[in-house]
Amino acid sequence: MQATSRAKEDESIADRIAGTSLPSEATPLLTRYAEATRDRDTFLWQWLYHVLPSFRLSSVPDRYASEARAAKFYYSFYMTVVDDLCERHGDRATFQAGRSLPFDGEHAVDEAAVDDEYLALLEDSWDLTESHLTEAPRFEEFRELVEFDLRQSLNTMDYNRLVNERPELINKHGADVWDSYNMLLFNYVDFDLVFSPAFDRRDLAALRELTGDAQRLPRIANWVTTWERELREDDYTSKVVVEAIRRDVVGRDELRSSASTDAVVERIGESDVERDLLLAWNRTYRRLTERDHGIDSVDVDAFLDGMRYLLEVDVKVRGRK
Repeated sequence: MQATSRAKEDESIADRIAGTSLPSEATPLLTRYAEATRDRDTFLWQWLYHVLPSFRLSSVPDRYASEARAAKFYYSFYMTVVDDLCERHGDRATFQAGRSLPFDGEHAVDEAAVDDEYLALLEDSWDLTESHLTEAPRFEEFRELVEFDLRQSLNTMDYNRLVNERPELINKHGADVWDSYNMLLFNYVDFDLVFSPAFDRRDLAALRELTGDAQRLPRIANWVTTWERELREDDYTSKVVVEAIRRDVVGRDELRSSASTDAVVERIGESDVERDLLLAWNRTYRRLTERDHGIDSVDVDAFLDGMRYLLEVDVKVRGRK
């Protein structure tokens, strides 16, 4: 009876996400994306648009909520395409061209090797991101911070490209430090700040410390619910895979052998790696909720509750995104 109830609850959340209406402004972009690639289906974009409000900073007033949500949605689209170029396709030229868009083409690009269709998607999604960000009352005030954190997330994708090309680089430190930035939490917090007229800058240092600790929560949630798909796509950056190698559950030489993929997935799934990462999630969450962060202009409890909701949703729609 209890298992049936859980299954219905899982189905309810998946149905709510599948019923999420995306902004009409996004239709041309998403249509062109669907025509260009089968990398991601509509459910991912609905999931993103559904979860973004759950961890919006309380300092964003309702009058700016839709603008902040839109900016984060188009930015998420941009970063997802950049990430897929890097990790799924190994398209270094288009990746370099795409990562340069926010910074006026600062990276040298082999233009003849660039996929124009993908680059157009990146150009349009970045333009949409910027069009909403520039409407924010504190955009210029926080512009440099936005750009700094954007660079860190893009560097993470470049690091993950290196790991996938050279599995001998796989290590715990890289997963903990670099791969956590792939969750874009610093970027999302920055976007909320530009839409927060009453945010007190004296809270900024403490908020960034909180964000650095909190980004481990969605990172763990994503690791434990996507590693099977990623492994089958020759993406070895998940901490689940890193830990499985460290514990000798699997060997590095097995990762590139398509003949052994099913066996590798099975052995990892039967290990304690997922369980131990979820226990680490619980310890991190408890420590963050028990700490006095000394932040007055943001509701920290609501922000952390959003991290809890992300885990709940990721577990319930496992395998759908």
